[in-house]
Parts: sequence; C-alpha cells; structure tokens
Amino acid sequence: MKQNDEAWEAVNWDLDFGSFEWMVHLAACFNRHLPAGAPWTEWPGWSTDMPGWVQDKNRPGWLSALRLIHTHPRIAVKKSVVSVTSSHGITRELEDVDVSSRWWHVNVNIDWNVPRPLVAALDELHGPSPSHAFVPGQMEQLCLGVDDDSVSYGLGLSSVLQAMLDEVVLLSQATNFHAAKCRFCHETTYREGLRGQGFPPGKEVLFACGSCTGEPLTN
Repeated sequence: MKQNDEAWEAVNWDLDFGSFEWMVHLAACFNRHLPAGAPWTEWPGWSTDMPGWVQDKNRPGWLSALRLIHTHPRIAVKKSVVSVTSSHGITRELEDVDVSSRWWHVNVNIDWNVPRPLVAALDELHGPSPSHAFVPGQMEQLCLGVDDDSVSYGLGLSSVLQAMLDEVVLLSQATNFHAAKCRFCHETTYREGLRGQGFPPGKEVLFACGSCTGEPLTN
C-alpha cells in the first residue's frame, strides 16, 4: 500500500492521459521502488486509457518495452512519439505509438550510399554483397513489428527499438534486397530479400511487375 501511495505521489498529472508518454510515466512511477537494472514487475493501477487495454498475459512484455523507453539514454517519448538516436547519431521516430500497434514504419534516413564503416560491418556480418553499398528507394522505409499474434506487441516494440538503436541491425534489413527484371517488359528494379543476388547485368532475378500482371499480355 505504501509503494502505491508513493507511486501516486510521484505522478505528473499534467500529462495527457491518452498518450503513450503517460503510460511510460505511470509505469515508471509504479516501479520506482525497484533497484536500478531490475526488470519492472508492477503494472500501473490505472483502469482506463492504454494501461487498461492490455491483457494480463501481455503485461510483462509491455513492462519490458516501457522500461527500455524510460531508462535508455538514447530513447525519448513525447506525447505518443518515441524518438530513438542510433549508434551513429541518426534520430528516427515512431509516431502514434499505442498498445494496439503491431507494426511500425521506420524511416532509414540515410543517404543512397551507405557509409564505408557500415558497409564493412555488413560484409562481416553477412559476407560481401553489392547490396550493402546503397539503400534504394524501395527500402528507405521499413515495416517492423510482430508476425506472431501470440507474442506481446510490447516485446515486438522492444525489438523494433533495439533495431533502431543499432545502425548495423537496421541496415541489415534495409540492404536485404536483390536486382530484378520483369520477364515481360524488361524493366529493372530492386526487390526485398535474396540479399545481393541478381546484381550482374543480365543475371537479374526475373519476376512479373505490377503493370504487366495488371494488363493483358500481347505478342
């Protein structure tokens, strides 16, 4: 009871109760008695807005994400926007974050040419690949999140934040693409997956582009 009383005394009542910032703040107040570095275990005693929408089984996953946001020096939250500064000093944002979010769009925010130290790190991780040298337009925004409905969306958010913190992890996904050519109109492009395959001219991976599959084929 004393811990709950102290938690309520620490609450900033000026925050927007419907914001994700409120949820992070409230969880921090209810877990402030725990030792530094200890996992958060106390779910906020707030029955409405976002805290009230999370099922009991998913609360540990969300507590893990909330703790990461509150304690990490390169993560900040304002209203319902979470800002993350990567290991190379690039700040990216997740907008409109709430407990119903399953997928998040992450802007890579990097020039076409990947910096050489990062190319070297990607080559070491995956083996040398021509796709590590640049990020094409199709890969400038990544959709990251949870594939499995049985996994807490909070754990999914934690994994997305960890990827945003580490430039190599994020670029591992942004550079996972191959060169491709439409088998009908012969237009060339880049498609996700098959890292680096099909790059030599004339060796592109064949596919049917949207224009050709949407129109009747003629001789």
